[in-house]
Amino acid sequence: MKVILTETIDKIGKVGQVINVKDGFARNYLLPKRFAIVATPSNLKKITEIETEAAVKASKRNEEFRQMAAKISGLEACFSKRAEQDGRLFGSVSEVDIVNYLAENEIICTKSQVIMDKHIKSTGEYEVKISFTSEISTLLKIKVEASE
Repeated sequence: MKVILTETIDKIGKVGQVINVKDGFARNYLLPKRFAIVATPSNLKKITEIETEAAVKASKRNEEFRQMAAKISGLEACFSKRAEQDGRLFGSVSEVDIVNYLAENEIICTKSQVIMDKHIKSTGEYEVKISFTSEISTLLKIKVEASE
């Protein structure tokens, strides 16, 4: 089925691009979530309109991301976890903990936006990258302390 993308989707395509996808993928994912519209002759004439709308949406979203990145760069997250004498944690600080911390500070992000090589498993100070887009990212300072 030929569709016109109304949103940029990683590994699929960019806004306004006409692509050929499997019928089930279009019917069950792209069309219901409004990521694409069917490539009819009348819709093909609207491609430039779709691209301009998407550009306006993207600029608004990028501005929101820049504001959130500025707010995050001024924060220092402090986690208190049970630890052994040598500083190794019984648990770990994961992406979920960071997302919850940011939500408490009125910053909405997803687990996939928190970039960690591995979970933090010992006390100390760390920096974790929060990436909103390929161009907009920031570092969150994290301090992990042992609790009693």
